[in-house]
Amino acid sequence: MPEWDGRGLPPVARARVERYAASGLKTSLLSVPGAVGAEVAGFTPVGEVMGCVVQQVGWTGPAAWAADQVKLLSDMLRQGYATALDRLGQEATALGADGVLGIKVTVTALDDVMQEFTALGTAVRAETTQRPRRLFTTDLPGQDVGKLMQAGWVPVRMAVGVAGRARFDYNMQYQVNVLAGNTEVDAPTQVVTDVRGAARAEFARAIRDCGADGGIVSGMTLRTWPVQEVAVAGIATVTGTAIARFHEGRAAPTSALKILPLNRS
Repeated sequence: MPEWDGRGLPPVARARVERYAASGLKTSLLSVPGAVGAEVAGFTPVGEVMGCVVQQVGWTGPAAWAADQVKLLSDMLRQGYATALDRLGQEATALGADGVLGIKVTVTALDDVMQEFTALGTAVRAETTQRPRRLFTTDLPGQDVGKLMQAGWVPVRMAVGVAGRARFDYNMQYQVNVLAGNTEVDAPTQVVTDVRGAARAEFARAIRDCGADGGIVSGMTLRTWPVQEVAVAGIATVTGTAIARFHEGRAAPTSALKILPLNRS
């Protein structure tokens, strides 16, 4: 296996691209509705693509304050998502694709300090004379992309917002006491409110940075943990797709019914 300096496609991914090119094989992770939707939007699958990276969680010692811990964790998540998606995009570009549909990103803990980030999707090529100027990426399935484009919108890229927060409150140890009864715990309430808002704000910045007009949120995660019963820390992520308008038109056509007539045969 040739040496790799961490830039560009990994050798294994390069070999996979070369096998696809030599065999003419076109694989897809799209469901049947997703494949039909992609065809309606004018895209043909050219192959499944993947990007992955293993990230180590930085260590600041057992005496590190919670704010330092969440900063390390949020930076690791941010870098892991970005690297996996970038490598997925490089593989799609090597296949001659115009975009990637239905991206699924998973984070798997390998041990106490390492996590694997994996992005999987289906690379597609536009079967039109007017091709996208740059590769687009989206976690939306093919049928949603088809409806989106018929409504005058195009996916730009998958966007991720990550944030971490920590808060100290000496009263927390009394509020979580079994004798406290049903009462709001102030520090966790503040942390989850702040961290969700910060993640959404970073998601919005990612949309603005790529020149998109809006975004579709498809997933939100939240993880919190207590710190010595007097503080709480939290990490939140927001994932979705940045979208841009390319023409003013009617709403996306759909056969979905809000009310199902009882006499329908």
